[in-house]
Amino acid sequence: MDGLIQVIGAFFAILAFSVVIGAPRKYLVYCGLTGAIGWFVYLATLPGQGTVMANFWGAVVISLTAHIFARIFKAPVTVFLIPGILILVPGSYLYRAVYNFIAGDQKLAGSNLTGTIQIAGMIALAVFITDSLFSIYQKRRERL
Repeated sequence: MDGLIQVIGAFFAILAFSVVIGAPRKYLVYCGLTGAIGWFVYLATLPGQGTVMANFWGAVVISLTAHIFARIFKAPVTVFLIPGILILVPGSYLYRAVYNFIAGDQKLAGSNLTGTIQIAGMIALAVFITDSLFSIYQKRRERL
């Protein structure tokens, strides 16, 4: 039940963020859906895979969903990807890293900074892999 509430919350959070950044009105629900699907995958993979890999799989699904919506609606991928990926951005890790650095606990600050870099790297890797696969698919399709 808690997971369902989180997924619904993710949908509305990304919907609101999409409004703030000026996403086209006709795509707002799909932006929210992209974030909600990604958060669902994150929550589903978190217990068995840990935070870093859960972020990777969530980002893969968000990127796939963004590409699919972009093709369905003939819109740029970034319309769905930028709002959708926000749900996975490791802001709390970065906040804790800065807080602990200011508080004088360099060891804990370093640990949180390492977590931030790992998660951000996995998100970037997931988007890169998905974009590359779609690019390869598109080139093969054009040749046929």
